[in-house]
Amino acid sequence: MNLAIRTLVLWLAVLPAAIAEETPAAQLFAALTGHWQGTGEVRGMPSNQQMHWEAVLDGQFLRLSFDNRMTAPDGKEWRFQAEAYYRIQADGTIAGTWFDSRGVSFPLVGTVEPGGALTILWGTAETERGRSSYRISDAGLEVIDEVQGPDGAWRTFGRTTLTRLP
Repeated sequence: MNLAIRTLVLWLAVLPAAIAEETPAAQLFAALTGHWQGTGEVRGMPSNQQMHWEAVLDGQFLRLSFDNRMTAPDGKEWRFQAEAYYRIQADGTIAGTWFDSRGVSFPLVGTVEPGGALTILWGTAETERGRSSYRISDAGLEVIDEVQGPDGAWRTFGRTTLTRLP
């Protein structure tokens, strides 16, 4: 009987972690993990991007390492780099922080939408506000980046499709 009670207590202790691993956010985090590379257009310029998504800090966070090389109309290359840390909250939402090569950092909040898209809202009233959507499809990882104007309207400034590298 004592063994049965200990087994039940152990099972109940690990049940929340097992359930958390089955959330849409956890499933999408697992699907994003790895190296991605692709092309698109950002701020009207051709863009070559690399993303690396990995679980870090004992699996408590998903880190995105991002490298974007854009080519201006005059042929000059502009490089933009960033790192972000995402964490699934107890209620299934996502929170995190973004840091980039402009010296800017943003708070991140997001959700996994029905259909599997990760939508992240970023920025503050003091910086800028935007949203990024990440969707895995047959074409690869589709990313749409938008910024919110002073009138509240969303304007797309980037579209990229990346494929998973081996």
